[in-house]
Amino acid sequence: MAANPCGHDWVVDITQQEDELGLDRALINAVTELEGFSRFAIYINKFFKPGLPARLLNRDSVIEELSEHEVNELIEKVSRNKIRISRNYGYVSTYVPIYFMGNVIGVLVIESEKELSERVSMLAIYMLNIYANQVSLLYKSQLDPLTELLNRQTFDKKVIEIASEASLHTKELDSKYRHWYLAIVDIDYFKRVNDNYGHVIGDEVILLVAQLLKNNFRIEDYVFRYGGEEFAVLFQASDELDARNALNRFRGCVAEYPFPQVGNLTVSSGFMPVYEFEMVASLVQKADQALYHSKNSGRNCVTAYSELDIQQSQPLDDDSIELF
Repeated sequence: MAANPCGHDWVVDITQQEDELGLDRALINAVTELEGFSRFAIYINKFFKPGLPARLLNRDSVIEELSEHEVNELIEKVSRNKIRISRNYGYVSTYVPIYFMGNVIGVLVIESEKELSERVSMLAIYMLNIYANQVSLLYKSQLDPLTELLNRQTFDKKVIEIASEASLHTKELDSKYRHWYLAIVDIDYFKRVNDNYGHVIGDEVILLVAQLLKNNFRIEDYVFRYGGEEFAVLFQASDELDARNALNRFRGCVAEYPFPQVGNLTVSSGFMPVYEFEMVASLVQKADQALYHSKNSGRNCVTAYSELDIQQSQPLDDDSIELF
């Protein structure tokens, strides 16, 4: 603490991080080095929208994890620059708000033997505010400028993160556990849109399809603009049928949507589960093969990788299908 009296070193460490996991670790390390306590839990809503759940950041916290309802109640009780203190069973609980743009988006829960000094409390608020601002900047850097979906560069990192996490749950295949799925979605005959109506209308179509994607999946899911008129979705479902239904709902929404000047369009998609760690290129290739099957089957449909024969998992000839 003496070597870092004003938190300068922590601020430098937090603002130098270029990925979400590194940023989270930097904040946890900074809070760990504060004086007067060793037990803490950080809850934050990284979506920056009121009403969405705040998740526990330091999963190894020795403090019993609060329910979503309990965390929401705490967030309602704390406000900007206001620290809430309670005393229970011989220890002091301190609740420090995490806010961004005037909204409380999380809370730092601290358990200590005595009340924290004002200096430590203010340092905690300072670090949490710096962290929240950095999370926002990092998130904006991950967005595609046209659609504001996550960009292609972010896709690989998120797939690796989810595949690594999924590999820890390979034995938990019961119906209560929601599994991650990867879907690749493509706008059918999109080249004709550009050729007939121009790239300005083509961009408008991409933007509208992106909005339909965001509206048809949960905020906790990850939707990417993978490239051109192609999108990728990392989402959770209870089983393959549930995943197929989610993609079919989106497919139906697109088919019924009246695109300005263009009229009706359709999308095709292919998907597969992410049950265990696998190279990103391999996962994408399998989802792509399912997508190709949808294209070959008349488009405007959804195909699971599990439906494909072993022959269909082989590379296709360049002239075998028209992807646009």
